[in-house]
Amino acid sequence: MSHRSPLTRRCLFSLPLAGVSLAQTAPPGKPAAAVAAALKDVSFDPERCWRVRDLSLAREDLKLYLTDGFVLLSKPVAGAPIAALFWAEVDGGDGEVLLLPPSAGERQSLARFTESPNLDEHFKSAILIFTDSTAAEIDSFLRDGAPKPAPEMGALLAGQFSTTLRNLITSFEARITQDIAGKVIPQFGLFFAALAGTGHGNFDVIYDPQATDQLVVAQLQYRENRSYYNIWTSFPSRRVRKDPSQGPPLREFEIEHVAIEATLGADLHLSATTTLRVRVPESSRIRGLLNTLAFDISRRVRVPEASVDGVPAQVLQRENLRSSLLRGSENEVFLLALESHLTPGQHSIVFRQEGDVILPAGNGVYFVSARGTWYPHHGLQFATYDLTFRCPKHLNLIATGDLIDEQVDGDTRVTKRRSSVPLRIAGFNLGEYKKSSASRGPLRVDVYANRTVEASLTPRRDVLIAPPPPTTGRQPRLAAPQPVLVSTPAPDPAAQIDLLAAEVAEAFEFLAARLGPPPLQTLAVSPIPGTFGQGFPGLIYLSTLAYLPPRDRPNFANQGLLPVFFTDLLVAHEVAHQWWGNTITTAGYRDEWMMEALANYSALLLLERKRGLRALEDVLDNYRDHLLQKGVNGQPIDAAGPILLGARLETSETPEAYRAIVYEKGTWVVHMLRRRLGDAQFFAMLRELHSRHLRGRVTTAGLLALAQNFRPKGSPSLDQLFSAYVEGVGIPQLRLQWKARRGGLTLDLEQSGVGEDFSVDVPIELDFGRGKIETRWLRTDGARTTAEWNLPVAPLRVVLDPRHSLLAQKK
Repeated sequence: MSHRSPLTRRCLFSLPLAGVSLAQTAPPGKPAAAVAAALKDVSFDPERCWRVRDLSLAREDLKLYLTDGFVLLSKPVAGAPIAALFWAEVDGGDGEVLLLPPSAGERQSLARFTESPNLDEHFKSAILIFTDSTAAEIDSFLRDGAPKPAPEMGALLAGQFSTTLRNLITSFEARITQDIAGKVIPQFGLFFAALAGTGHGNFDVIYDPQATDQLVVAQLQYRENRSYYNIWTSFPSRRVRKDPSQGPPLREFEIEHVAIEATLGADLHLSATTTLRVRVPESSRIRGLLNTLAFDISRRVRVPEASVDGVPAQVLQRENLRSSLLRGSENEVFLLALESHLTPGQHSIVFRQEGDVILPAGNGVYFVSARGTWYPHHGLQFATYDLTFRCPKHLNLIATGDLIDEQVDGDTRVTKRRSSVPLRIAGFNLGEYKKSSASRGPLRVDVYANRTVEASLTPRRDVLIAPPPPTTGRQPRLAAPQPVLVSTPAPDPAAQIDLLAAEVAEAFEFLAARLGPPPLQTLAVSPIPGTFGQGFPGLIYLSTLAYLPPRDRPNFANQGLLPVFFTDLLVAHEVAHQWWGNTITTAGYRDEWMMEALANYSALLLLERKRGLRALEDVLDNYRDHLLQKGVNGQPIDAAGPILLGARLETSETPEAYRAIVYEKGTWVVHMLRRRLGDAQFFAMLRELHSRHLRGRVTTAGLLALAQNFRPKGSPSLDQLFSAYVEGVGIPQLRLQWKARRGGLTLDLEQSGVGEDFSVDVPIELDFGRGKIETRWLRTDGARTTAEWNLPVAPLRVVLDPRHSLLAQKK
């Protein structure tokens, strides 16, 4: 259960900078500060209200028709309105939104929420927020049509909706500030519409040329005291689909080096100074001026001050619910407002941050809550690191990178670490640890264990009542015994530390032999309270449960694979992230499944070596059965959507779908690739995938193209496999009937449990006896597929998928 990387969900389709409140006092004359001050009090202007008819706004695939109603503009910010209200609660009033998703997958996604593959919704009101050409388009419409002003209606609507506007603006203040202060090119400006639909209630439509997916339709929902931002559909715009180079640049600046001086006081409060060496490219296609910079950080951390090239910069920081859910992140974005704009070349940015990122878990055990976002980020970039930590001397602190120096100065332990190669992220952990080391050739593993378990794992005292003595015969009756409190000893997480070190070293060596050298040859393993693990470069967090023998763990009866997970999978899965996710990464949220699936299958490979093929197949069978179970919405979990939806799978209707589909179905996809390629070609393909994309990004399409090159001659293309199991949904039920005839074989393959368009190549093994076995493939076509195969000799047996090569049920 490796957690998603602390920043990766943020790259879904998000407004890159949504979610910062800029309402802070600033010296006059700064463009960003002036915009922030204006946004604090933004409201609708009663004098700028008109009754309009047939006003339309088109944003590539998105069409918005303001057929009949009132339009009310906001008061200007930097000389122009940034918002408008459309109000159609009048006789004949109406608005309509049209959006046609371009792919079958996105049409299916939209239909899951709206029961229609296309969006055609009428609405009675809409609040628009924009930094693109919308203000100019509305102004042109008003000048050409010369509608009559309606100030009385304007006063009524402004009083009713200005507060709502300010609430919505808090989700977009950072973006608006960057766009206006940086003089955004209009074609890269933001367009957001909050619509009150007549059929599906309130929902949002977003067109953002700076996002990975320029078009998004979403709805805020609540379920069991939790907020969800259900993404109905999300896809690149027509312009970007036609020419991907028209999409936004990856970043406006690159981080080359990170230096952090961190102090953890006696109360473990974090105070740190982070220095980033960044490089600005020669040109930016989005903004004319790079005078604001955006960074991610944990909500538990404040950044009170910062400077750029020695000049103080204003820090603008806060969070908003809608923007947080849109980014899909538990972190927040903050802005630096600069005295002037950054020019191309190298620059130094210094932050001072502080916060409580270390939480007590009881019994002297600690939980680092902000493992990857305790310092400012600008996306997950590969950079070198210098880290210095000061903490109370009784604690051991471990972190990413090679240990350069460690010494005790009075009551303080000072630890210095440095990365010899660029890394995506840096983390740390601390506690009163016991240590065990193991080596396998050049690879070294240091395992750290707490000396006791966290409070939640401490056994409770049991009340034991002795049985009453016998009362028969002449034996006198004695007084009833008193209850006796017996304290069960707490589990010792360090008792098996040497065994755990050997297990980690075995996994490290096993994977290095198959995937190539890891990024760092020393791997530190440390405990974390909870039931998950997380793999950072050179640093792994393992659940305390992984340190305990099965007898000391909670009772996992009737909880599927949890016992196997903690005993056989968790360690290898997190070790595998040294390759999958830390040295290569993915191009976007649609590709994130690959890192978790490859890490999980790597763990299954080690399980297979230790316990045999049947153990691997048992886990895969469990995954299949789980995917077919009904979720909270009464539908099979697999039906929530294709694996390419990534974090979008986790909705108010399908809260369990992300983990099941990304981890479990993804693992099946990797296994099916192995069976299609054969072991030798499969492992060669994995090594090539890793080396080709080292410190780079890989896409699902790139994985498919590479795997095609390693496909055995004469075997079917892998396109259909990816179409069915990566781009589509469904797990088929298959039944094969066959009959030998003179000169051949007649086959009848039945397929059920999937849609009519589900088609996949099914392996069929022909056994001619005396060890002669041939595998052929038959592509399903609807509910029933028949075939006539000409053969010189009739087979003795015909077996449907005998080698677990396909995610399917066999009748």
